[in-house]
Amino acid sequence: MLIEWLTQFEQNSQISLLDIHLALFLTNKAGLNDDITAKRFSFLVLSLSKEVRAGHVCLELTNLNQQFIEPQLWQDLGLPSEQDWQAVLKQAESKQVVSDGTNLSPLIFTQNKLYFQRMWFDEVNVAQYFNHTALTLESNYLIDLNVILNQLFSNNEESIDWQKIAVAVALTRKVAIISGGPGTGKTTTVAKILAAIRQTNPKARLVTSAPTGKAASRLTESLSRAIEQLSLSPLNINTEAVTLHRLLGAKADNRSFTYDKDNPLNLDVLVIDEASMVDLNMMARVIDALPSSARLILLGDKDQLSSVEAGAVFGDLCAFITDGYSKLRAKELSQVTGYEVPISERTANITDSICLLQKSYRFDEASGIGLLANAVKDGKSGVVKQLLNNVSLSDIKYQELSSQQAYQAVLHDSVNQYQHYLNVINQHCVDGIATILDKFAQYRLLCAVREGQFGVSGLNKQIESLLAQKKLIHLKNDEAWYVGRPIMILRNSISLGLYNGDIGITLRAEHDHSKLRVYFPFADGSIKGFSPFRLPEHETAYAMTIHKSQGSEFDYVNIILPTEFSPLLNRSLLYTAITRAKKTVSIYATEQILQQAIKSQTQRHSGLVNLLLNNG
Repeated sequence: MLIEWLTQFEQNSQISLLDIHLALFLTNKAGLNDDITAKRFSFLVLSLSKEVRAGHVCLELTNLNQQFIEPQLWQDLGLPSEQDWQAVLKQAESKQVVSDGTNLSPLIFTQNKLYFQRMWFDEVNVAQYFNHTALTLESNYLIDLNVILNQLFSNNEESIDWQKIAVAVALTRKVAIISGGPGTGKTTTVAKILAAIRQTNPKARLVTSAPTGKAASRLTESLSRAIEQLSLSPLNINTEAVTLHRLLGAKADNRSFTYDKDNPLNLDVLVIDEASMVDLNMMARVIDALPSSARLILLGDKDQLSSVEAGAVFGDLCAFITDGYSKLRAKELSQVTGYEVPISERTANITDSICLLQKSYRFDEASGIGLLANAVKDGKSGVVKQLLNNVSLSDIKYQELSSQQAYQAVLHDSVNQYQHYLNVINQHCVDGIATILDKFAQYRLLCAVREGQFGVSGLNKQIESLLAQKKLIHLKNDEAWYVGRPIMILRNSISLGLYNGDIGITLRAEHDHSKLRVYFPFADGSIKGFSPFRLPEHETAYAMTIHKSQGSEFDYVNIILPTEFSPLLNRSLLYTAITRAKKTVSIYATEQILQQAIKSQTQRHSGLVNLLLNNG
């Protein structure tokens, strides 16, 4: 029986019981009674579920080969060819379980890719939105814009000022996609975009946002600073960024939103920072909620990790970032900025809305962090090795993780770093909670995995134990809560205003020292305390995964990688970890694992690039 054959997949951690029942349900609905055909179809559904859980939007049929499937299973499925898979899906069309998208069906099969219906609709809608980004501009507007840009930027005849190009792109298109590495001035650029918009349209409703609470707080702080530094009259720009969930009015079920296509947002310009963290579903919901006349500005780093959930929208949009502009667009940008920009004979529509910031203002040519990040990003493992062995680069360090001694070294270094915020707590410093939160945020230990001694759980326990030995924290009878415990939220709580990734510190309540409260910073600069027992799912946060660190920056970062290779280890992960550091970064890893991570590149499967390339 099919159900018995499917139960073997319960042992696979990437397949859930729900996936198995879905596969069985759809196979029965498709009326596939032949044993081999039923097995093949149900396996396709399971494989699609597995791919989506791994972050892909669809299942590429070309990947269903002997490398993807275990030998015995390959035999059970009758050694299927690509044509066999296609034939199975064709059979399911008659019962409307599969279609090419022209009819409603649970599964969509198009361009040799298999989708769940919802994800296919999201992808198509996102593609349609980004394929129609042109604005009708009056000639006087371009002349006025040239004057405004010259006020915002000093003349630089030597080379193209890509920040100026980015501002021009944003002001002459409905959509702007701006990518840049650490220190390339993304926040400065968006400050100038908002300033220019305010000058051309004083009544424009400007909103800034980010995927997480931490990223929103960082954007609020950095954008306020950047706008203050502009040599312009007061601009009356609200710099308080909100999370995307708060922006859209997430409801208690965390799956639906107040604002959508029937109830659009009340804004004229939306800026989303850390856009690489936005998954396909969230991007589709944002687009649904935008008024038809609104402008969208996406900021991010195309080389960072993609979103936790399925899709790599920002990365897919940036696939065209080196293509150059259309002739007409290049002429327009030249008229506004005075620069001659690269031209491409054949481009996707989206290309005219993209700009890559290419100069780092944070890291100079002698900066180890900047050099290391670029070498990892480009997959130059030999250069990475040379840099990490170069003792003259004081801001990067490498420790071969080949012994227990090296493992203890990273733990003790973390304890030494964390004692600074704990000393402030223990000295009852009058500077208050804000100082404690700031001190804790200066350093972080980042890891790639969750379990084991090299993962979040093991590292947090070890650090906690060492801090207790030094009497920096006081553990009582294995109680979970103690003064100084750092907490990361793992599940959104709309009612509390706390979101996945938010970090707080456990302290004695301000007005009742007999009680504990966990204090969290908010994007508007406020700090709020919550009873530990009211918090949604959470964990101790001395160590955190690199994924969770996205949207955050720390002065000092230690990175520890497992001694056995994991599929999670890849170039984007390592690059993201390194670029969290502002002053120093130390890497603890075996040379073999480090080299494997640099050489491993991940590509999320989707059809978005093709849809953008074909402008439809």
